[in-house]
Amino acid sequence: MQNWGFMKRQAVVLFYILSSIVLNLNVYPQEVIEIKQDDPAPTFFLRTIEGKNFFLSKEIKPDSLIILAFYATWCVPCRQEIPALEKMMIDPTLNTARLYYVNVGGLMADDENGDVVMQREQVDNVLRHKERFNITHPILMDRYAVTAQKFGAESLPTIVVIGGDGKIKYSHHGYLPGDEEMLLKLLLSL
Repeated sequence: MQNWGFMKRQAVVLFYILSSIVLNLNVYPQEVIEIKQDDPAPTFFLRTIEGKNFFLSKEIKPDSLIILAFYATWCVPCRQEIPALEKMMIDPTLNTARLYYVNVGGLMADDENGDVVMQREQVDNVLRHKERFNITHPILMDRYAVTAQKFGAESLPTIVVIGGDGKIKYSHHGYLPGDEEMLLKLLLSL
């Protein structure tokens, strides 16, 4: 009987170890992707929060800029950045720039207890977040962080600007108050 209990505990420990390895293989890319200015933007397909198809390749237009704001509802700096971006986009001189929020799920982050867990983003929660922060621009759902990984956006928030030529013009991780002013100056210079 004692052997059975010992073997059962070993099986449980082995299960947790293997599960952890599998989860990490699915969440983190094998190599860290770093995008650079003037690199072609990685192409991607996502659905909007309303379920409509979004193909980046169809949205790139010669006379406009695309801003991708990678965020998650649990990300505290994102909650500061979103109102700043919404306010910035009111500027009439940005009429050729289009902002898309990319809601990222599937990243490893601390939960409310400080434990590192895979963060899932539920549509209902994202919709409440949209309402709470008066988000007026489209939200793309990156449920498994595949698009975030393509853009090197494993840390949130991350801003990426894509030019009308389909190339990366700017990329920035994190948010401090005033970052949006620097972004606005950059956008107006492009």
